[in-house]
Amino acid sequence: MFRTIRRAGQKLALSVLTLCAVFEAFAQMPELIPATVFGDGDPANGVEDSRAQVFGGPLGNSRRGDHHVNAGTIKCDGKIRGTAMVVDTRELLPESDSVVLVTAAHILYDLKKKQRFKRCKFQFMGLSDLPGYQAKVDLQKIAAGKFSPVTALDDDDFGEGDWVFLSVPRPWKYHDPDESVLLRDFSFVQLESFQQSGGEIRLVAFNSNAGDIHVSRDCVVIESRSGDLGGGAWSGQLLDDCDSLDGASGGGIVAVLDDQQYMVGIRTGSHWSEAVFPVTEFPRGPPAGSDWNRYTNTNFGRAIDHEMLVALERFVLGLKNDRQIF
Repeated sequence: MFRTIRRAGQKLALSVLTLCAVFEAFAQMPELIPATVFGDGDPANGVEDSRAQVFGGPLGNSRRGDHHVNAGTIKCDGKIRGTAMVVDTRELLPESDSVVLVTAAHILYDLKKKQRFKRCKFQFMGLSDLPGYQAKVDLQKIAAGKFSPVTALDDDDFGEGDWVFLSVPRPWKYHDPDESVLLRDFSFVQLESFQQSGGEIRLVAFNSNAGDIHVSRDCVVIESRSGDLGGGAWSGQLLDDCDSLDGASGGGIVAVLDDQQYMVGIRTGSHWSEAVFPVTEFPRGPPAGSDWNRYTNTNFGRAIDHEMLVALERFVLGLKNDRQIF
C-alpha cells in the first residue's frame, strides 16, 4: 500500500508493503524505515478493529460462515507483495480455463528500481505452503489503469490508475469457480435500498501478522471530497476505516447484501496529516490503533466504476481470442 502524508503545500507518498522510502523535499537519498498500516487488531484501542480469519477451522473443515473465499496473495520475485481478488467472469465467458484476478497495479513493481517484477505467482488464500493452491500469473496478459512507477507519488491524481486485471492461464489444482467475487460499480452502495436493507462493507485482504487472508467487517467507506485528506483529487477515490496490516494492497472492498457479495473497490493505500502526526514524533505514521478520521488519518482505495467494468469485459474477450492486452 501507499501512504501519503498531507502537509501545507506538500505531500509525501511511500510504499508500505515491506519498507518505506521517505523522501523529504529536495533530499538526495531516501531513509528506509519499517512501516505499519492503520489498525492493529486490538478492539480495546480502536473501533476500527474487527478482523477475523476467513477460514474458521483447519483446511478441509473450514466454516465459511456468511462470507466466501475469494482472495489470495501475489508473490513476485520471491516475496509477498500484496493481495488479489478472484473475479467471477462467468457471465462474460461461461467456459474458460483462465482465471482473472484484480489487484492494485503498484504491487507488481519494484518501486525503487522503477520496474516490474519478473515472475509472479498467485497463492489462493495465501496457502503457499500447501500443494495445489498456487499458480503462475501471466504478466504478458494484463489490463491496467494509467499507473506508472516513474510517476511522482505526490501527484494529485496518483492512485486513480492503480488497478490491474491479471490472468492465471492454468489455475491452481483446487480452483473452484464459486470461490470468486462479482465486480459492481461503487454507486451500488450509495443506493438507498442498500443502506436501508442492512448492507455491509468489508475488506478482504492479507494479514501479514497472521500470514493468511482476513476479513474486516462493518467498515465505513466514503468518497473523498475537497477538504479531506484525499482532497477529492479524482473521482472514485474511496476513504475507509477497514482495519488492515502490511500486504493489504489490492484487497477487496466488498459490499454484502442479502448474503450476496460484490467487490466495489480496491484498497491501495492510506493518508495521514503531518500536522496531527508530525514525522519527528511519528516517523512510521500514525500509531497502530489510531482512530479513523477523514481529515487526519484514513485508508484509501480505488472504486470499481464503469471504466474498470468495460476494461474487464475487453480483457476477458481478449483472453477468449487469445490475444495480448496492455
